[in-house]
Amino acid sequence: MFTPPPSPLPFKSSELPKLEMTNDTPTHANPSAFPTHSYQSKQQYTLTLRWTIILVPIALIAIGVSTQFFIHPTAFDAFSPTSIYGWKSWTKSLNDWSLHERHKPTANLLRLAVVSHTSALPIIKRSTPSATSAPTIPINPTLPTPFPQPYDTTLSSHFSTTSCYNFFLNMTQTDALRSCRPFSLLLTHSQAFIQVQDDINATNTDIWGTCNTAPSPNQCDLNMAWFASSLRSSCATDLSNQNLLAVSALIGLQAFDLMRQAACSVDPVANAYCYVEAVASSDPSSYYFYQLPLGQTVPQITSGACNSCTKSLMSMYWAALSSANATSLTGLQATYGDAATKLNNVCGSLYAQSTTVASSSAPPSVELTSVGGAWAVLLAVGILSTLMSS
Repeated sequence: MFTPPPSPLPFKSSELPKLEMTNDTPTHANPSAFPTHSYQSKQQYTLTLRWTIILVPIALIAIGVSTQFFIHPTAFDAFSPTSIYGWKSWTKSLNDWSLHERHKPTANLLRLAVVSHTSALPIIKRSTPSATSAPTIPINPTLPTPFPQPYDTTLSSHFSTTSCYNFFLNMTQTDALRSCRPFSLLLTHSQAFIQVQDDINATNTDIWGTCNTAPSPNQCDLNMAWFASSLRSSCATDLSNQNLLAVSALIGLQAFDLMRQAACSVDPVANAYCYVEAVASSDPSSYYFYQLPLGQTVPQITSGACNSCTKSLMSMYWAALSSANATSLTGLQATYGDAATKLNNVCGSLYAQSTTVASSSAPPSVELTSVGGAWAVLLAVGILSTLMSS
């Protein structure tokens, strides 16, 4: 008879096989491994958040006020190339607690200087002929030889720099200027052009010559723009010193295109140049308006200026001031408003558009990119970081 073997004895606990944990062995999260917030930590977190909400706005307001009033920027002005403050003026300036205005852009300084000095520009002369009818526009007239040119007298040697003097010598001799016969320069700087006004027929021929040049109007515009750019670089010191010749030349070059249109405008009823009609009239009121782009103000006028040519001319000026090239018409910007007011007072309130290029009257604002704004942001971030980490 078969007897089965005895049953194996159970393993002792010390002899149980040991299981090794591998990456494939599933695990269960141990709740005790996660941090728990006590009541005290929650209370501290709430308190930190409250202080952050209170302190950050207070810090921003305090820094903004101190930047505007207590940290006076006079010290920084001394290092600005356009500063009007000197080291000796600090004491007086620091006692001035008025709001500090932002510096004007450097690019506008020359423009402001030119405009402010237009009252000293040479007066445009006009002959006083007896009243006569303006001749009609000529057809292919014989032009005088030589044709009147700007700066036909000896150039003054009163230049601040040799480079500016040489620029004028070269410009007046180059065909790029002479062939364009710029009315804007002839009207102020050509003795021959001014003297010929005693002969209305000769004036009529000269105006025809300024309106009909071998170079195209576009080419002449490019020529004058190049001369204006060269003048700014060659005569920078003279412009800064308000040399009348340099200032008036720059204004004339920049107003070339507008004044060419003004000189060539036609009275359709009489088939005559409006400018020639103004020269032919015994009343100079209409004549004065042709000098506005050159920075010359209009004196007291009479009803003689109330005509279609003057009205059309002012519309042309207003359109130019509303165009993209308005910033270069410094002479016209300085004179148009007053001229429009005088014309409207004499001819009627709707005779000329009285709105000119407006300058902003908004008070200076404190930008976030300023020194005070930058410190405000940095301090606010520092306060917030400190409170959150505590």
